[in-house]
Amino acid sequence: MRRRSGFTIVEIMVVTVILAVLIAILLPTVAKARTAGKRVACRAQLSDIGRLFQMYLNDSRNKLPHVNSIPSLRYPDGTPVLEGLSIVELLTRYTKDVQAGWRCPADAITRKIPGTPDGFETYFARERISYQYNPMLAQVYAGKQLNDHPLYRAGKQNQLAIFWEFEPFHGRENTLGSMNYLFADTHVGDLGNE
Repeated sequence: MRRRSGFTIVEIMVVTVILAVLIAILLPTVAKARTAGKRVACRAQLSDIGRLFQMYLNDSRNKLPHVNSIPSLRYPDGTPVLEGLSIVELLTRYTKDVQAGWRCPADAITRKIPGTPDGFETYFARERISYQYNPMLAQVYAGKQLNDHPLYRAGKQNQLAIFWEFEPFHGRENTLGSMNYLFADTHVGDLGNE
């Protein structure tokens, strides 16, 4: 009797099905790990921006800057809606690497802000940063000290957001972990967790 070598079609199909099931089980786990990794990298970037912002505050006697929080925002005639330097132009004085810490790995424009130019896939490409400086601080509190803000005076520095992502890069809007914020007490977290 001759012994047969090789696999039957049934054996190959069973192995293929088992591999497909294993891949189906592992793919969501890998995707979640990738998303979590981007969120952590993003938080590290915001933390770096917080250190640069703290250097600025130290130099300016704790006075908040008057900056343009969305430099690409224009009126129909092309003039800027907000005046002033961008936060990037202000903070690059404190770092040698002008690209350091400005881009979130999950940055993507998914919604249009009226008055901003089309043709950009990321906020980093359009604004040179993935994070927005708090527009209220940029306009209403500009020139005032950070500790003049009511939340700061009330001892709630951990609730006063200084920077945040332009949109929820890390999940569905209004879900925990979907957006990162840098707070006045220099910690980075999610607004829903605070």
